[in-house]
Amino acid sequence: MVSPNFFTRKVEEKEGYGKFILEPLAPSFGQSLGVGLRRTLLSSLSGAAVTCVKIEEATHLFSTVKGVKESVLDMVLNLKHLKFDIKGDGPFKVSLSAKGPKKVYGKDIEGEIGVINKDQYIGEITTAKGKLEMEVIVEKGTGYISAEERENVEPGFIPVDAFFSPVTKVNFKVEEARVGRKSNLDRLILEIWTDKTIKSSEALRQAAVYLSEYFGYVLSGKDTPMAKSEGSEEQAKKELIDQKLFEVIIDELNLPSRVINALLRENIETVADLVKAGKESLTDMKGVGKKSIELIVDELKKMGIELK
Repeated sequence: MVSPNFFTRKVEEKEGYGKFILEPLAPSFGQSLGVGLRRTLLSSLSGAAVTCVKIEEATHLFSTVKGVKESVLDMVLNLKHLKFDIKGDGPFKVSLSAKGPKKVYGKDIEGEIGVINKDQYIGEITTAKGKLEMEVIVEKGTGYISAEERENVEPGFIPVDAFFSPVTKVNFKVEEARVGRKSNLDRLILEIWTDKTIKSSEALRQAAVYLSEYFGYVLSGKDTPMAKSEGSEEQAKKELIDQKLFEVIIDELNLPSRVINALLRENIETVADLVKAGKESLTDMKGVGKKSIELIVDELKKMGIELK
């Protein structure tokens, strides 16, 4: 067995950047460590990102705000570049309130957490009567989460794609290293760029810890599959049936066309959407009266689903 016996040398480290050399490594370990560390650095470190935005006068990403130069989509793209000084788990809420004419930057945002890149441009109010009012939700997470995957969004907020990793770029290169007469050893050169919310050396340390935990988990006894009991198999079958029922589209229900059309106008397309909306929401929908709700409740009861 070749035990690890190498040095990690910090060649350079400044805000948002670091360069490190790991040597001497056993043959082929330079490539193995380089690939593993790079992928872990880019995808598995925890960071903060804007996940939901609420802008006055805007109902979706393609809206515009009177008196503001940028569209809502352009402003959201600018907001996604904001970096925050996070303390705690969150989620956190920040807000912006500005009246024009003026350019709006990260420094104009106030709330539960501070903005690091205060010079980040957000938008421009072009008229004297123009104003920009927004609320932004910032969350901690790892990897990438699309807007479509986001659940439990507060009313009025627009979900946005979020990339949480504080590491923006990683390069690595493997060279030959010599120790005495041995010349077939590896030297790994790592360059790490971050969004300045974390030091590159700390990012490297965290990535190494994550990798070691995963490798140590292999055949440790903790990764042994649990034997399925008869009860758990029955529960799994029930969950599968429930999932299929929830995927039924509302067109398949025995409901009048006017009711189905009213539901579709509210983006309720499946049984799952109906259950998520609930009785209270249905009563406020145009074209869905008391009789219609009774029909919906009866149809769901036939499927073994209770509408609350």
